[in-house]
Amino acid sequence: MSEVLVYERASPAFAASLAQRGHHIVYRANSDNHCPGCGRSHWYIGRVSAECGFCGTAVPLAEARRDEPASHGQRRSSVSAAEQRRHQRMAAKDRKLQLLIDGSPRSFALQNISEGGAMGDNVADLAPGANVHVRFEGGILVPAVVKWAEDGLVGLAFVTPVLLDRSDQQTH
Repeated sequence: MSEVLVYERASPAFAASLAQRGHHIVYRANSDNHCPGCGRSHWYIGRVSAECGFCGTAVPLAEARRDEPASHGQRRSSVSAAEQRRHQRMAAKDRKLQLLIDGSPRSFALQNISEGGAMGDNVADLAPGANVHVRFEGGILVPAVVKWAEDGLVGLAFVTPVLLDRSDQQTH
């Protein structure tokens, strides 16, 4: 049995991340859209794409996203979990930031950090799914979601990836 891909309208944060990736030809709802193939503006709108009514050129909807189907059978591989991470972790012991939990600041001792998230001491018995803000040095606030909490530690996933300075790291 083949697996079905699920498409749905994306959140505003996802649509905003599309703008950060650079120039892409997309169909934008509530805009004057001209076909990149013929220049006309008659469209057939689907769930994830729009098709030109004259020449058939298809372009993705700006607000559409694709979710991979959840696999029912876990595949075992020889690759460790650390090697499967999307972003490389940086050690951050002795670095303290602040977590804003419901607007209240709490000191947050980091263990490690990456472009996608951070791990540190669980300062307020946070539960998975909780929304927090991480206040970096200089006052920069980054929204995050608690992904896991166990053994006195908490794992946070940043809502959008952050840019970290890795210039002081040695290359292997």
